[in-house]
Amino acid sequence: MGIVRFIVKRLISMIITISVVLAVSFLMMHYSPNSFFSSTTLASGMGNLQFQDPKLYQQYITMFENRYGMNKPIYDQVLSYVWNSLTFNFGNSFENPTMPIMTQLKESLPISIELSLGSVILAVIIGLPLGVLAALYRNSWIDSLLTTFSMIGQAIPAFVFAVILVLLFGVVWPGVVPINGWGTFADAILPTIALCVGNIGVVTRYMRGSLIESMRQDYIRTAKAKGVPYWPLVWKHGIRNSLTAMVTVIGPTFAFTVVGTVWVENIFSIPGLGTLMSGAFVNDDIPLAITSVFILSLMVMGVNLLVDLSYALMDPRVKLEA
Repeated sequence: MGIVRFIVKRLISMIITISVVLAVSFLMMHYSPNSFFSSTTLASGMGNLQFQDPKLYQQYITMFENRYGMNKPIYDQVLSYVWNSLTFNFGNSFENPTMPIMTQLKESLPISIELSLGSVILAVIIGLPLGVLAALYRNSWIDSLLTTFSMIGQAIPAFVFAVILVLLFGVVWPGVVPINGWGTFADAILPTIALCVGNIGVVTRYMRGSLIESMRQDYIRTAKAKGVPYWPLVWKHGIRNSLTAMVTVIGPTFAFTVVGTVWVENIFSIPGLGTLMSGAFVNDDIPLAITSVFILSLMVMGVNLLVDLSYALMDPRVKLEA
């Protein structure tokens, strides 16, 4: 019952938070100059269609006016917008009125999730051993070297690594792996590497710190006094306990990696959520842009909830409190 109560409280908190964010976002966009949420601006944006197909033009105008309640009082517009977003009724894109936004998300979101998941898994596979190595050889040249590279990886944005990879495999070693497009395993190699470099630095540093802290605990000294061999001691009591703390890092890392795909997907011409969202902002496609931001926010909060639950299940000493 404790877990159920915690989940219910967190879900309610998430709904309230995202509702406030949506309401404030709507009001800011509504009162901004040349706002999309104006029948006049909407009509001018579809001016060419008015002469090409007046009937279709009127259908689109009516559709957007009804979807966003442009002819209603502002409080009705806000409530309608928040409710439609929470029920995943996103309506249609402004740039492509014939296609529902949900259809575009179904095509693009799995690509971004696949890229992000692949980069996080690769970062864990590489970063955990490096973090263990840095912790076991603390204050040595190995530790200094790994820590330096970790900090460099975290400091340089993913899109910078993406540009470097495009230059290397597009100019220096052309044809080794694809530098654009999507559809094969080879297409995912370079963008996954670009996204995972910073994550490797995060995992390495957190694993190093967590293992150093674990090896300082009283139970480690007790195990040493009982004659437990060094490597079983490190693995059974040090690394395994450190992995529990790593869950709190890996979860948010995945969520923010999805956000980071915005630039990387554009560089490698990948039709994911990042490309969809950036195109929406460039083309002033407000319905699609704000929906993309809503999805990203929802993913971050959802992953944080899963992390808290996983951490409590892995460590019974952790008490869930909303």
